[in-house]
Amino acid sequence: MLSPPLARWDGLHLTLDLARVERHLNELLSSSDAIGDLSLRGEGDALAAEATVTWKGIPARVGLELAEIRLRYRHLGFRMRKLRALGGVPVPRAAVELALRSLESPLLRVFPGQGIVVVDLRKWLPEELHLRILTVQGTARSLAVWFAPGRLDELPDRGPRRLPAGT
Repeated sequence: MLSPPLARWDGLHLTLDLARVERHLNELLSSSDAIGDLSLRGEGDALAAEATVTWKGIPARVGLELAEIRLRYRHLGFRMRKLRALGGVPVPRAAVELALRSLESPLLRVFPGQGIVVVDLRKWLPEELHLRILTVQGTARSLAVWFAPGRLDELPDRGPRRLPAGT
C-alpha cells in the first residue's frame, strides 16, 4: 500500500520578484562568456528577457519573450518569441538557438526550428517534489506563477553525514 505524501496541494499561486530572480541568474551566468547582463520584466503571459550575447566574439544586446512557460518532471520549458537585437531589429530564431546550443550546457536542450528550450532543474528540485506550472502572468517587476495540484512525497535525503572539520 502506498503511503500518503508528506504534503500536497490542490493549487498554488506564487509571485516572484523579478529583480531578485535577475540577480541570481546573473550570478549563475557570471562564469559564461556567451551570455551576461540579463534583465527581466513581466509582459502579460510571458517573461521578457534581455541579455548581452557574445557570438563568434561579437557582443550584442538581444531581447526575447519566453512564452508558454511550463514546469514538468523537474524540467522548465518555454517557447522563445519576439527575438530582437540592436534596439529592435528582428533576429532569426535559428541564430538564438545556435547561440544557446554553443553553450554546450548539459542543463539546456534546444529544439531546433521550434523555438523551444528546456532547462533541466533536477539538480535543484528533488525527485520527491511533484510540481507543475499551469500558467504565468507578468507585471513589470513580478511574475505570478500558478501551479497545478502537486505533492511532496518525503523530505529529500540529505546524503551521508559528514564529520565536523578537524575531527
